[in-house]
Formats: sequence, structure tokens, C-alpha cells
Amino acid sequence: MSHDKRCSKPQVELFFRLFEAHHGGHLFVATKKWDERCAYALMQKEMIIRLYNHVYADPAYWNDLGIEDRIFQLASAIAVVEPDAVFCGATAALLYGIGSAYSLLEKVQVLLPRSTRRDMYKFVEYRRWRSGDVWQLGPFTLTDPYRTVVDIARTSAFRYALGYVDGLAREYGVEREELRAYAQVNCRGLHGIARTFEVFEHMDGRSDNGGESEARAAMILAGVAAPELQVEITRPGNAGYYLADYGWQMSNGSWMLAELHGLGKFEDDAQNDPEHTAAKTYRAALMRDANLRAMGHNVIHFKLSDTYDVKAFGSMMRGYGIPTT
Repeated sequence: MSHDKRCSKPQVELFFRLFEAHHGGHLFVATKKWDERCAYALMQKEMIIRLYNHVYADPAYWNDLGIEDRIFQLASAIAVVEPDAVFCGATAALLYGIGSAYSLLEKVQVLLPRSTRRDMYKFVEYRRWRSGDVWQLGPFTLTDPYRTVVDIARTSAFRYALGYVDGLAREYGVEREELRAYAQVNCRGLHGIARTFEVFEHMDGRSDNGGESEARAAMILAGVAAPELQVEITRPGNAGYYLADYGWQMSNGSWMLAELHGLGKFEDDAQNDPEHTAAKTYRAALMRDANLRAMGHNVIHFKLSDTYDVKAFGSMMRGYGIPTT
């Protein structure tokens, strides 16, 4: 590899065009033969990286992108280079707004006909599935939402798959029986399809987001009784209600409530609020918990990281007196 960092005038011009693309929130696509030659020369100088055929980026720009932005920008560039590309799996789900489990978003997932060969790229994963019906969403051609979720459910761990099944119900109003009927008609014989029907049994569109679904999946795996979701507890005097992520009603009529918290719920990254909004939110949560306990209910709080060790998480939940199956 050449270590000569000097650039010709066309290479310098392309380098600035690449940064113009980044400034607009895009990766650089070398659509002309001369652009491709200059981009390849810059790549040899280790000044840019190649993410896909004709698709380049500044390494610092790419490394600074969030996971979802990486997938969106690379999929957008691939759609320009290969208009017939069909996106599938977690990539299609992200574009549909169904879900975005970060552990499934390391690469853009693209369908590849069985007879086709492609160069391999670090951030692209080829799937050799039958596409079935496809939907057009802006510049993207995607496996339809039903098939997208079925493919994720049959190839992913239960704790991640549940979030996508819940997301399909929440965002598209799909009922459990409707999804089950689709899979029975269109997905017979696919590898892992039996596991998919097990995931369908726990489908619930009341789950607010993927994190809540993942935590509920951990509860199920730990043998904790399935909770009610988005539990509403009426305030004294009918002055509105308190809302909890999860709840189990006990034999005496009281509720054991659980709240899933991300750290961001009580943090103020801007640190420019004189009223300290985050601290006020935390105090309000403490007051709410005190009021619920005064009404005879109990409340626990946990983080998603608490669910990663399923056995320990189950022990923690049982220690709080939450029912088990």
C-alpha cells in the first residue's frame, strides 16, 4: 500500500465533495468512472474508507455516526448504487419504524439471489431468503412488514425478536391471529418457523418501545408471570391516573408495579436548565412512588442492563414478591 499522502488536484476536489456529502448527511457515492479512480486512490492513502461498491466515507465521520444513522445512510447509498436491491431483516424493520435492537443493527441486511456472488463488506450482510412480496418506501425496496418480522423472529434470539413482533402490532395495528395466518400461508418450511409461532404467542402492541419488549422477554425467560402493560392506577379524587410500565395484581387487589428506566430519564445532558428539569423529574417520580405506596401498591425500578443475566433478574423479581409461572 502506498504511503504517499500527496494528492492530485482531482483527488483533492473529490475529497471536498465527499465532505460536502457528509455535511448534507450522506455518504459519498462515486457515480463516474473518474470519481471511482480518485476515490480508490484516496482509499489507498488511507484517507477514506470503502463501505460498499462505489460508496465511500471519511473514517472519522463514519465512526461518529450513531448505529441507526449508519444503517440509514449506508442503505440509502446502496439504493442509489443498486436500485433493485431489496432490504430485509432488521434493516427493513428500522426503515419501517417497527424496531431497532442495536445488537441486530451491526450491518445492512440485503437480499441476495442464490445464484449471485458479491464482494464482501464489513458493514453489509447478504441474506439468501425468498423475498416474497416487496414494498416501496421512498428510495428503498423492502420485504413487506409481515415477512420482515417473521424473518427476524425465526432467526433472532427471543429477547430481541419480541420487540419487533410488538412493534408490528403497535405501529401497524396487526393482530396476533393475522400475523399467524400470514406465516402459515406464506412461510411454511422456512428454517426456524416453529420458533416464530412461539414468539407470536407473546405479541402485545401495548409495549411502548423495544426496550420494554426486551425486558418483558427477559421476564418470560426467567419464569416471571406475564405482566399487564401500561397499568393505570386512578389517583385519589379521580384526579387523573398514575401509569406504570408493568403490573401484577395481587390476591388482595393491590398492584405490584415495575418501571423500566434508562439513565437518560433522570439526566440532563445539556446542563443548561436553571430549574434542573432532570432533578425535578426524579423528585416527581419519588413522590409518585410514595403516593402509590400510600394507596397500598408497591413499585420497583430496574434498568435494561439488569435483565442481561436472566437468572439473576428472575431472582431479583422473585425477591420482590412478583408472581412466577
